[in-house]
Amino acid sequence: METTKINTILWTLVIFIFNAKVVFSNENHDSEKHPLTSTVSCPQESDAEGRRYLTAGMMPSEVMFNELRHNLPGLKNLNNKQIMGMMKLMGPNYYWTFDKKNPDQKTGALILAHGFGEEGDLEFHNSMTDISSKHITTLSLGMSMMTSKHIECALFELRQSGAEKIYIVPIITTPHNTLAQQWEYILGLRNDHAYAKVKSFKPDDVVFLKPINDHQIAKQIVLDYTKEISVNPKNEAVVIIGHGPVREIDNQHELEIMENLAVYIRENGKFSVVKPFTLQDDAPKEIRDKNVNQIKQFME
Repeated sequence: METTKINTILWTLVIFIFNAKVVFSNENHDSEKHPLTSTVSCPQESDAEGRRYLTAGMMPSEVMFNELRHNLPGLKNLNNKQIMGMMKLMGPNYYWTFDKKNPDQKTGALILAHGFGEEGDLEFHNSMTDISSKHITTLSLGMSMMTSKHIECALFELRQSGAEKIYIVPIITTPHNTLAQQWEYILGLRNDHAYAKVKSFKPDDVVFLKPINDHQIAKQIVLDYTKEISVNPKNEAVVIIGHGPVREIDNQHELEIMENLAVYIRENGKFSVVKPFTLQDDAPKEIRDKNVNQIKQFME
């Protein structure tokens, strides 16, 4: 595409989809039905905003570090201290409860997300006012790479608050996402862990909802944003860039979903061009470099 032919305003919509290679293990991981009492020591106090942080535990085992190096190529040359430094930069694993609004509430909502930083988490928390007025609600935030305790404690507290059925809402775009796969492993829905092998459990009072994928709502959100920043659609190109997975099969599935979004935006926004790409940011360097070059060539 030549810029001399089209006066292109390039709007890059960066959708960070944390994907990576998955280990497929033949061994069964330990799982359990939800207990009447918590099997872990959960935080007894919260901060001024209501957040409940996990207390510092034992240093992760060498096995866990090696699993992370195996599953995330970007970590393979890092030592344990450097990996722990990266874990710290990603933010803590914690949960955030809401006060129960109605004593008759029996349905729980556990919102899972990787976290958005302190200010982003607060904004996200404040956006849950409507759902927390209808259901017993808790947020569980963090990458869940080396622990599942924040999820286990969140489920325990939801039950303690009277939840008889708990709906888990994963705040990610597609199931081709290692964070989603790690959550599924933790909740006993798969035997393969996407990061490190952590404690898993198979609660019988939980319904794990599907990610938004290319649902009509997702299409409309992206379309609304492109229209908001657009000046002259017929002379503009829209580029949708995703973080992207490591495995090529997952990447193809990801691109198919993104292409569905692109078609909808192109047809309903009347843009000249709408093109999806993935970086595959956690893939080996040569794969990522190839994707970056494809994006550059498209822009030229």
